[in-house]
Amino acid sequence: MPLFTRSTFPLLIALSAAASAFAANPADTARQPMASAALAAPAWYAAKMNSAAAFDSFSRNGGVLSTSGRSLKFLIDNRNPSARTINFINGNYTENGSSPDYVKYHYDFARRRLNIGDSVASFNNSTYFAQTKKYFAGTIQTYTLGDATTPIYAVQFYPDDVVSESALLDALTTVQRALPIPGAKLAFVATGTQQTFKNIATQARALNIQLLTIDQVLGDIKFIGLNPGEAWGYLRLFPSDANALRPTDIAVFDELPLDLSVLAGVMTRAYQDVNSHVNLKSKERNTPNMVLRDASISHPRLQQWADRPVHLVVTSQGYTLESTTPAIIAEKLAQKLNRPWTALPVVNETRLQSFDELCPSLKTATASASCFDAAKRYGGKSTGLAFLARGVGRAATPGSISAPFAYDLTPAGLAVPVQFYRDMLIMPENLALKIKVDALAAAEKAGYLSPQERDAMVTEVQALFYKAKLPVGLADAVKARLLTVSPGTTKFKFRSSATSEDVANFNGAGLYDSFAIEPEKTDNADLSCVVEADSVAGVVTKLKVKPKTVQCGIKAVYASLWNSRALVERSFARLDHATAGMGLSINPSYGDELANLVLVTRVLGSDVYGYSLSVQVGENLVTNPTPGTISEYTIASFSDPGRPPRFTPARFAKPTPTEPVRTTPILTQKQMSDIVEVARKIEVAYCKAKPTYYPRGDCNNVWLDKNKPLSLDMEVKILPDGHYQFKQVREFHGR
Repeated sequence: MPLFTRSTFPLLIALSAAASAFAANPADTARQPMASAALAAPAWYAAKMNSAAAFDSFSRNGGVLSTSGRSLKFLIDNRNPSARTINFINGNYTENGSSPDYVKYHYDFARRRLNIGDSVASFNNSTYFAQTKKYFAGTIQTYTLGDATTPIYAVQFYPDDVVSESALLDALTTVQRALPIPGAKLAFVATGTQQTFKNIATQARALNIQLLTIDQVLGDIKFIGLNPGEAWGYLRLFPSDANALRPTDIAVFDELPLDLSVLAGVMTRAYQDVNSHVNLKSKERNTPNMVLRDASISHPRLQQWADRPVHLVVTSQGYTLESTTPAIIAEKLAQKLNRPWTALPVVNETRLQSFDELCPSLKTATASASCFDAAKRYGGKSTGLAFLARGVGRAATPGSISAPFAYDLTPAGLAVPVQFYRDMLIMPENLALKIKVDALAAAEKAGYLSPQERDAMVTEVQALFYKAKLPVGLADAVKARLLTVSPGTTKFKFRSSATSEDVANFNGAGLYDSFAIEPEKTDNADLSCVVEADSVAGVVTKLKVKPKTVQCGIKAVYASLWNSRALVERSFARLDHATAGMGLSINPSYGDELANLVLVTRVLGSDVYGYSLSVQVGENLVTNPTPGTISEYTIASFSDPGRPPRFTPARFAKPTPTEPVRTTPILTQKQMSDIVEVARKIEVAYCKAKPTYYPRGDCNNVWLDKNKPLSLDMEVKILPDGHYQFKQVREFHGR
């Protein structure tokens, strides 16, 4: 497998360039005659780091999960513990204009520097997975914590490394002797739950070595560059009305609003969930997003720029603000929007189909293509669930992913095609609605609406949707099909499935609304509906349609196609509003689930081989968290195809605004392992069914490739009986 021909498993770092200076051991260079000429200056390794300048010259920019700092690899030769040696690897060394593998990968370094004859598997086993180690392969990562002005130098091992406490102490003392940087504070940061240090705490304290977990570190860092980039806009400090913001604004919030549309850039004082809709959309839009824990109205670097035109640059190492002009801001936005509008597909289809019917087979390329092509007729969400129905399979199907669990891992449900939305708009009795929809689409496309004007037009349009009439027989047909698709179910979730959702380079996450529906409820005599909002501390957290009938559920979802945030996002992506359409994806309502999570099949903002999971208790959604809450963020790191993933909680959850932060994971080790294993199989199946997902690789290994062009974003529920429900899958284009 190409990913594992050598072993480094880079430790939560993102590499970039740096300068050169070094402190090398001349005797060591003499041991490598084959490269002596090329390696004369600068050195490609060193036995000591005598100064901060030397460390900076060997290290590279990069931090844990987009944090700032510098990273330096080291390798300890422990084959003779009484004569243990260490080598620091110059990550900036180049040969013929590029970095050779022996300064990128611990295994290649060991082969060249130590002349080892170990195979990759042997090196892995004796370095990462053995208590008695022949080699220690690690990284020194710098962090600036709290109010400190100088960094700590933190020793870290790969999250899957099973280093024992006694071996850890040996490694720390070896590093400390080789790192005599004046005033340097040495620490160890555990990146895996198995990397404990309780029994060596006294010895470490005596050596003045701080012992920390990754959760503690992330909680004490003031700046996190979640999505590097640059923006030109007006700096808005803690705006009272997020809906009044424009794409030319750079907003500073205490915490992210539940619904936030396109902005030039975003800062928050509170930690953001890496897998929230806002951060994922920032990555897809390439707009900067950062955390500044001490942000305030009087912050010395922010206050002077309040409401002024600024140029913001966010990197993994920090941020800068400088003056710009309104003309440049307008020009930069125009450059982003300077591309043609894309007409969305309009395809006739009137069949109500179950998810299983929508994708009858994935056995051939033609059948698979037909499944994904259904998005033109049924929208993206239904198509994703249809793929899951076939790709994951049903428990009754031998050999399916669901079969070992003895229950279906993905919901049964019904796909309502987009055609009925278009049919509704052209009905004579809905003429007033059609006129208003056309006017809103034209005004939005013209680009002259203020946020207030847009909101006013949206309110008017949606009110007409709630009073409109559906095509004759549609509600009854949907109700009848639900009885056969999910017999015995009394509560359903009516979800959006738009043609402007889960499409290439635009997933539309969080733009449209879902509603709980009870088919046996009775309609109002005039078939009118009302949408009401639940709120927490004045923030809308859930929408409810009344009465909870089938026809009201359909109309409420249709109306959400014209949400203000959806209009702004579609305009930014240049998706034509006039051809936008809405289908429905209907599945059983889950009720009081134990937990919900988002899984992305890469670790965002890092160089780790693995998946990232955001988990929250109950129905407090990870994707749109209730204000004052934080979801758990865990990394599932992969080290070897034959070994299970290792789970590293990078941040524990705060389930409600009034509860303290948890100190333990929400899910058990088995639950996490089950979910990651199913997700791995889903990614492989998706890859095989859709050639454009991973065009140049072996789909059986796609889950191991941290450099794959795309990843998958999945949503999972854990039900009261402990069952898992994979309720959504979509492509994600960010990193």
